[in-house]
Amino acid sequence: MNARHRRTRTITVPAHADQVPLARRAVLRILHDWGVPDDSDAFDAIRLIASELLTNVVVHASAATAETGVVVELLDGAWVRMGVHDGHADCPALGDPGTEATGGRGLKIVHALLEELNGVILTEHTADGGKTVWVEVPCATDEQTTRAVDGLVEEPGDTVVTETVDGTAACAGMT
Repeated sequence: MNARHRRTRTITVPAHADQVPLARRAVLRILHDWGVPDDSDAFDAIRLIASELLTNVVVHASAATAETGVVVELLDGAWVRMGVHDGHADCPALGDPGTEATGGRGLKIVHALLEELNGVILTEHTADGGKTVWVEVPCATDEQTTRAVDGLVEEPGDTVVTETVDGTAACAGMT
């Protein structure tokens, strides 16, 4: 998507199951700081999708991935774009887990949710031999509640957050 105004933050976390909720909360904090209403469809969709994509990294790609990167972008104040990167080359595949399986339905749920919201999902192979799974979700922001952000996520651990506004690194920090 070609955007005239793009705000970007990148989060880097270890590819471990205990980091999934921390990374998800960091993503949601970014959306909140950018004025995406907490009760919006976009906010709820990104919450679920972040959990699913990050969990997929842990379950399917952690052998090839020490850290995972999450890129969150706000495009023209009208779209949220999120990418989750891992070091495994294989694209995620929609499975058919059967009625008795306890897992394997996450990507189907993500696809159905994105279809309902007129969102998009795509996978991009990266130069490091891995991939980034991107999703784009339409959203509305409340410009009056958008706050200046300092680029730091208030979470413990090794989460690194960098914010870029229109291609210029605005700030970076480690929590």
